[in-house]
Amino acid sequence: MKRLKILACILCMSPVLLLCAARGEAAVTLGQSCALSGPTAFLGVEMQKGAKSYFDKHAPSIILKTKDDGYEPGRCRGNTETFIKQGVDALFGYVGTPTSKVAVPIATLHKKIFFGAFTGASFLSDTKTNPHSFSVRDSYNAEIENMVRRLKEDLGISKIGLFVQRDAFGLAGIRGAVRAVQVVDGVHIIPAVPEIPAAAAPKNDWRKFWRSVPNYRRNTVSVGQGVRQVKGVGAEAVILVGAYRPCAAAINRWRELGFQGPVINISFVGSLGLAKRLKKTDNVFVSQVVPNPWDSSIPVVSEYQQDLDDGEYGFVSLEGYIAAKILHKAISAVSGKVTSDSIKKSLESMSGYDVGGVNISFGSDDHRGMDSVYLTAINKADKKIHFTYVSSLSGVK
Repeated sequence: MKRLKILACILCMSPVLLLCAARGEAAVTLGQSCALSGPTAFLGVEMQKGAKSYFDKHAPSIILKTKDDGYEPGRCRGNTETFIKQGVDALFGYVGTPTSKVAVPIATLHKKIFFGAFTGASFLSDTKTNPHSFSVRDSYNAEIENMVRRLKEDLGISKIGLFVQRDAFGLAGIRGAVRAVQVVDGVHIIPAVPEIPAAAAPKNDWRKFWRSVPNYRRNTVSVGQGVRQVKGVGAEAVILVGAYRPCAAAINRWRELGFQGPVINISFVGSLGLAKRLKKTDNVFVSQVVPNPWDSSIPVVSEYQQDLDDGEYGFVSLEGYIAAKILHKAISAVSGKVTSDSIKKSLESMSGYDVGGVNISFGSDDHRGMDSVYLTAINKADKKIHFTYVSSLSGVK
C-alpha cells in the first residue's frame, strides 16, 4: 500500500518537477505580470515568448507563471499580490512603467527580487529605495539624451516636440527630455514643459500640467489633440514616449498634415508593431537597448534564433531572452537554497558577465546591467520590414 501511494504521488508530479527531481534540482518559480490582451498585448506576448523560449530550452527547473494585466496598474497590483501569496521565488519580466511602479513597492515590502522589467524607468535601479529591483536595460534618460544629442549634432535641430503617454511612463520620458536639454546646449522643448507637480498635488494642478504637454491616454489611440499641439508650435523633430498603436496613429497623422521632420520613438514602443502600422517610414527612428535580433554573428542572438520556435525575431523577445539568461546565470551560481536574498547576492556579484557578445555587470550600488543604446531606422519599401542600426542621423531617410 505504501509503495502504491508513493507511485501515485510520482505520477501526479508535473514533468518539470520530475525532471528537476531526476537532476537533483529544486524548482524555482517566477511570477510575471504583463499585457497579454488589449492594445499593448504585442509587448507582453513578445516578452513572455523570448523568456519562455530560453527557460524551456536551458532551464527547465525555472517555472514562469504569467498573468495578464492588460497594461493596467490595478490589475498588475492584484496579480503581484497573488504571486506573493503563492510564494514565488522572484518577480520577472513585467512590462511597462505604470504597472512596474505599483509592483515594485510590493516586491520591496516582501523582499522579493523584481528583475528584468521591460521599461527604462529610473526607479527600477534605485538601490536605496528599491533594493530588490534590478534592471537589465539602459535607462530612458540615456535613450532620450542620445536622441536629443543626435538631433542636435547630426541635423542641427534645436526645437524638439514631445508626444507622450499620460501616466508614469510619459512622466519618465518628460523628465528624461528636460534633463537632456540641460546637458545638450542649444536645444529647446516646444511647447515648453511647465514645472512637474508633486505626486500628491491637487488634480487641477495635474490637469493644467497635462494640457501643456502633448499626450494621449494609456490604452487608447486618442491622439488628435496631442498631434495638433505638436504641429502647431513649429517643432522640427518629435520624440515619442508611448506604445506602438497610438504612436503609429500620431506619426501617420503628422505625415498627412505635412510634417516630414524626424520622429524618434523610445524603445518601449514595440518596433515591429509600430512599423506594421506606419503608412510611410521615411525619417522614422526607434531607440533600442539590445543588439540586432537578426544579426546571427552576435553569439546571444544566434542562440536566441536557434531557440525561438516560430522564427519571428524582434527586439522585445530578444530582451526577454537575454533577461532570462542573466537570471538563470545568477540562480545557477547560488550555493544552497535559492531565495530572493541569495539571488540578490548572486546578481550583485555578477561583474563582466558575457551573455554572448553583450557584457552584463551589477553591483551592490549598481542594479542596472547594460549601458548601451542604439538608434534604428525603419524601412519597408520592399514590403518587408527592416531595421538599420545607425550611428548618425545625417543622410538617413
